[in-house]
Amino acid sequence: MTKDGTTPVAKNAKPLFQSLSDQVFSFLKEKIINNELLPGSVLSIDRLTAEFGISNTPVREAVVRLEGLDLVTVHRNRNITVSSLSRDKILDILEMRRLLETYGSRTAALHVTDGEIRSLDTVLDKVLDNPTDFDYYKHSDLELHDAITRHIKNREIQASLKNLSVYSLRIRYYARFYGEENRNPENSVVKITAEHRAILDALKSHDPDRVEQAVMTHLLNAEERTLRALDRLENTKGTGKQEEPAR
Repeated sequence: MTKDGTTPVAKNAKPLFQSLSDQVFSFLKEKIINNELLPGSVLSIDRLTAEFGISNTPVREAVVRLEGLDLVTVHRNRNITVSSLSRDKILDILEMRRLLETYGSRTAALHVTDGEIRSLDTVLDKVLDNPTDFDYYKHSDLELHDAITRHIKNREIQASLKNLSVYSLRIRYYARFYGEENRNPENSVVKITAEHRAILDALKSHDPDRVEQAVMTHLLNAEERTLRALDRLENTKGTGKQEEPAR
């Protein structure tokens, strides 16, 4: 967030999709998920329009889509802000993750392939070789969680997981910024990757009980980090001083 309370946008952002609305939507969604745009950050239609060098229409279309994902809030005075992460909403998402990902973990234990395991081994090794590369850490995070859930055959559960994914990612990276007493981001990456490694080691055994336990342990640790993040943020709000995310 800039000093005037508005949102900075990369002036040279290159289109990634045919639709300008898709481009703006993808750009802002990524910034919100990564917590580069914090809850309460103000989005200015005029500023976004000017900095992207496009008309108001695709920007407004992107905002409507973000509102549909509950990533932004359009207020009665037409101001637009990045939506808050309420404790109740976070607790609901965390509970759904526990239910669905532990279910998926048992299927993954039986059906994960040797090729998938080797690929994940390589990915996690690369994370630990360079824990300062947060973009690659995000890639590893997505790869592992996808490996846990991709073998689920139930289409309704898969659809539910897809709907959860945006909020789940936002919560996970929110906890990374705020949840650790030690503000060194590399330490958090190493700690969480160790949990990912425990899941991968369990997958190698193809034992559903062992994999489910490793996934549950990781999810409970993630919940603890997230709730600690909320406490830290609420405390900083109480003092009138909000911490900046660790970079």
